[in-house]
Amino acid sequence: MVNPESAAGSEHQILVATNRVAVDEPQQRYADGRSREISLDNVVVWVPDDRPPGSLTLPSKSQPDPSRQFGVVDFASLERSAFLDQLNRRMAAIEQENTVILFVHGYNVPYAGGIYRLAQMVADFEAKSVPVLFSWPSSGRLLGYLYDRDSVQFARDGLAEVILLLAQSEATSIFLMGHSMGTMLVMETLRQLSLAGHDQVLQRISPLVLASPDIDVDVFRSQMDSLSHQPEPMVIFVANDDGALRLSQRIRGGHPRIGEGQNIPELQGRGIAVIDLSNVDLGDGTQHSAFAASPSLISIMKRAEMANETLSDADQTERRSPLEAMSEFTSGLLYLPKRESESEP
Repeated sequence: MVNPESAAGSEHQILVATNRVAVDEPQQRYADGRSREISLDNVVVWVPDDRPPGSLTLPSKSQPDPSRQFGVVDFASLERSAFLDQLNRRMAAIEQENTVILFVHGYNVPYAGGIYRLAQMVADFEAKSVPVLFSWPSSGRLLGYLYDRDSVQFARDGLAEVILLLAQSEATSIFLMGHSMGTMLVMETLRQLSLAGHDQVLQRISPLVLASPDIDVDVFRSQMDSLSHQPEPMVIFVANDDGALRLSQRIRGGHPRIGEGQNIPELQGRGIAVIDLSNVDLGDGTQHSAFAASPSLISIMKRAEMANETLSDADQTERRSPLEAMSEFTSGLLYLPKRESESEP
């Protein structure tokens, strides 16, 4: 735990659902073991002010420095009824449409790592929705790639259970976002919900965002074709120089990944918006984490939201979609979905 005392920063409450195995270690809470049960927690995270946008400095194990490092201020386990109550009360306190952000982290991410990343995004993008993390049992180790791939398959039932739980809340929409290997978990879970006939739940997912998706192009086509309802809007972040995805491609004998951005016109034809982060300012991050860590992207998203709010204040009927608002501040970055007439030969 970290004690902020007089340090400059802010506290952010993150609701967490996980199917990791709990451990008797206050600094870790959950390890990489797989559990058939879903645990629910409320975690209060400290985010320091003294840092560049997009940066994330993990706390030192000996003596965390709240003036420059992230940290956990408080932790509490929740029953399902308390989880839903917390979610509904926090949505009611936000003067916006009731929306929950469900974030699914990627490969090589320990329990705390996913929490800190979501807190960083909420703080930097000034998100006006209630944040929820689904923490699947990643090994949190660079050499744990194959273990993580198996964990993704294991975690499908757990993520489906959490999405169905969120659908019981008062949320009008579920902003579902997956990163890297977590996008495979997201798409497999949506396919599973579709096959189980949960069309009304799928219709609550808006938007669906896949950041640096580590998914084979052919597999993604099959996943999309199996959905009874495609979430709208659907957005994919790509980069043609993403080193992590290049490595994944080599491991699989050269089969391209969706996140490498080699088939943008095809994605547009499927009604998907594509944001190409190949040449954005990376700050302290990498191409693989640019969706959350790029100062340029953070600035663009905030400017677009401010412009849209100003327009909305003048005339509510003129409020545009976030993608339409963002298009004014991008050049060669955003590829909007093609209309059906544009897709015809």
